[in-house]
Amino acid sequence: MSRLLPAGVALLALAAASPVAAPPSAEPATVPQIAVPAGTFRIGEQVPVVLAGWPAGTVQLDVCGNGGRRGALDCATSRAAHGQVPPSGTVSLPVVLAAPPVACPCLLRARTPTGTTRATTDLRLAGVTAPPAPVPAGTPELVIAGLRATDLAGAYGWFGLPGDLSVDLTLHNAGSTDIVDPPFSLLFGRPGRVRGIVEAPALGTIGAGQTREYRILVPMDDAIVGRHELHGRIDLPGHPVAFAVDAARHPWGLLGLVAVPLMWLLARLRRRPRPTRREAVGSGRAGRRA
Repeated sequence: MSRLLPAGVALLALAAASPVAAPPSAEPATVPQIAVPAGTFRIGEQVPVVLAGWPAGTVQLDVCGNGGRRGALDCATSRAAHGQVPPSGTVSLPVVLAAPPVACPCLLRARTPTGTTRATTDLRLAGVTAPPAPVPAGTPELVIAGLRATDLAGAYGWFGLPGDLSVDLTLHNAGSTDIVDPPFSLLFGRPGRVRGIVEAPALGTIGAGQTREYRILVPMDDAIVGRHELHGRIDLPGHPVAFAVDAARHPWGLLGLVAVPLMWLLARLRRRPRPTRREAVGSGRAGRRA
């Protein structure tokens, strides 16, 4: 037993020091792209729009004035075009150009229904009679007032099993003008390899002086072990806001699954009867007489 116990302790130490292999990170996501033919177009004209690098599913395309600086306020969202992107991520969609609510410079904006993926391209549009966008009374100033991550996996996380990560985000508009549906993007992954796209909620309108709270659910469908980070970016014109929150999951339950059988085996070996010195000597004399 004196030789087995140090060996068992060393094995436990080795299991605790050895990290459990995490699944390989996904390849970097393709940058979504949108393109229109060269030239000047008119309101009501149908234009072929090419999308590449998009996730499969529904896509919405809006014509925006004012360079889309105020988000949905500058875009003809009520007359947006919709289409389906195949699994290949590349598609050509016919889009009838609607009149933007404000004057140009104009652009064509493509986005998924949740706004997780979006891209824009400049659009030379003639015949726009809408007035210029009003000059904002002040500069929007967005402040992150709260940020907290909670692992919802519970006991499943002790074994590195899948489970959602909940992130509570509190935003405060300290400026004197409303912030309307700013672009919001989220990425999740291991430190230094934060590449996985996470569906970001629509932020809606954050009024001047208003504080709003959001809950973001990060699905972790694969086994997650060790430290992971969620990076967020809110693209305000000239004042982007970025944040990062990390979470760690250590599968101590897996070490327990190794340690319990090992300790049971050591206990069995310890209980095994061993011959006494007198029995060993008696056996030796009997053998010599024979």
